[in-house]
Amino acid sequence: MQPPPVDERSASLKRLYFVLWTMGESFPAQRTFQSVDLSRHELYLQKAFREGSLVMAASFENGSGIVSLMEAESEQDIQQFVRKCPDVLDRVLQARVKPCRPLFWKDYSTSGKER
Repeated sequence: MQPPPVDERSASLKRLYFVLWTMGESFPAQRTFQSVDLSRHELYLQKAFREGSLVMAASFENGSGIVSLMEAESEQDIQQFVRKCPDVLDRVLQARVKPCRPLFWKDYSTSGKER
């Protein structure tokens, strides 16, 4: 089986990683992501966004977690990012990292056409 053709824009992308942030062992009981102060985590993700490694982040409507899409040179870089998160260090959050590759994406540089 031949690999799919490489689009020059996707070839220039760093590797993508899906990060699932969920409740850690020190997460307050009977609480959700919407009812707990996660300002340190929010600031941590905002910094990653400003630096260009965070592509997007969203919380689940039921308050059970946060998902983020990250860009990095290697999985080791993402694992290091996760380990340095203050709420992971305090065991309030835990995270699972999964490498992924883009299949379809919105191209914001050309009037919002989808890829």
